[in-house]
Amino acid sequence: MRWVKKEEVEKQLGEMLELMEQVEAKMEHVINDLIQERCDFQQAQMQELEKQIGHVEQRMDEEDEEKIFVPSKLHFV
Repeated sequence: MRWVKKEEVEKQLGEMLELMEQVEAKMEHVINDLIQERCDFQQAQMQELEKQIGHVEQRMDEEDEEKIFVPSKLHFV
């Protein structure tokens, strides 16, 4: 069995801790990027749906206007 100096073990543990912190920071960055990308995508979808709803409402308003019967004087003659 090989005996290792305490300083060497502490150094290796410190390096491992540093690497783990780097991985954690990178993962946090990746997760934040994914969340932002998803939010942007959903926002774009919502804007597209709002446009579509606006077009549908406009068509419905136009159809309602066409259905409104305005009596003219000729009908009463």
